[in-house]
Amino acid sequence: MVARVAHKDLWIIRHGEPDVPMNSWRITRDEFNHYLLAYDQAGLSQAEAERLRLQYQAYPQPDLVLASDLPRALETAKLYARGTPVFTDPVLREVPVELPSQSTWFLNGRWPKRVWWSYLRAAWFRGLQAESPALSRKRARAAVEFIEAHRGQSRQMAVVSHSGFLLIVVNQLHRQHQIAGPFLPSIDFGRPTGYQWLGKLQSQAHD
Repeated sequence: MVARVAHKDLWIIRHGEPDVPMNSWRITRDEFNHYLLAYDQAGLSQAEAERLRLQYQAYPQPDLVLASDLPRALETAKLYARGTPVFTDPVLREVPVELPSQSTWFLNGRWPKRVWWSYLRAAWFRGLQAESPALSRKRARAAVEFIEAHRGQSRQMAVVSHSGFLLIVVNQLHRQHQIAGPFLPSIDFGRPTGYQWLGKLQSQAHD
């Protein structure tokens, strides 16, 4: 018997783990950039899809699911939706990152994958990626508008996106006093974090 999860209005979900093999422990910049491309093209493995299918049986059936259009997010969204509508938009994609091409002792080295990820996060905070923090926050505001546009159609909504971008979106929703719940959603693959809507829709404020 599956234990049921308490009702929430909104579920924020990082996609499931994509099916991207990475055999080498220490890899070069070019190998890591190829890994990033493969990561964006990858869906879920059969084992991961089955894990999520069983996990989501405990959660309330959503009325609709909003998702990034990248394969790992869309496949996760369909599993969580369990037959209800899924609407995708590129505005919910992850913050785009890439290791730069310049030559330095660090960038010319071989490092574990976690070291490269840490470098990318630091570079984003310093505005050294194609999408700066300011641009990411602007896109997050557009994502919030996309979510709001569908809110009135649903008593049970889920949003499936990517860990870094979801942190920015949830921050925007909290700053606008639209939700109650954790300030940091789970970044575990496929694990939902529940929220409650606060107040009325902005479109309903003058009714």
